[in-house]
Amino acid sequence: MTSLVLGLLVQGVLFGLALRAVLPGQQRWTIAQTVGIGIVGWMVFGFVLRAVFGALTALILPLLVLGGVYLFVAQRRGTARRW
Repeated sequence: MTSLVLGLLVQGVLFGLALRAVLPGQQRWTIAQTVGIGIVGWMVFGFVLRAVFGALTALILPLLVLGGVYLFVAQRRGTARRW
């Protein structure tokens, strides 16, 4: 359980920073507020996934969702890399 919480905390920080990076324009929130929102959202998302699917899925599936959100926003902005 401790490793799940630590993993979700780290992922929440990364999620908050990544969303701040991909959203266009000037943000009115501080970096600490953005990271805080990312951590809270990620923890709720992770615990719901753990209750439904199990611990491993709660750590892996949010990363896949983050990648999908990043690609979606990057394509809409026209900054997605073409392989």
